[in-house]
Amino acid sequence: MTIELHTFTVTLNHSEATAYKSLAEHRAWVRTAVSVLSEALRTAGMGAEARLRGHDRCGHLVVEATDTGVDFLRTLPAIVSVEVH
Repeated sequence: MTIELHTFTVTLNHSEATAYKSLAEHRAWVRTAVSVLSEALRTAGMGAEARLRGHDRCGHLVVEATDTGVDFLRTLPAIVSVEVH
């Protein structure tokens, strides 16, 4: 059986990041948020359903995911949007 992965752009919730005074603090927040999201995927057993492939310093992530993985990502409060490439 083949699992079909699609590429998505996931945007993190930036409302928490607006309080940071410097770009370095904001980048640190993004790195932490990406780590927390990655851990949430592993903990929920979604490692095969969604894979983080990269991110920028603004909080946009490139994710390869199945339909199940995308549905899971959309339920997380840290995610603002999930867009298909």
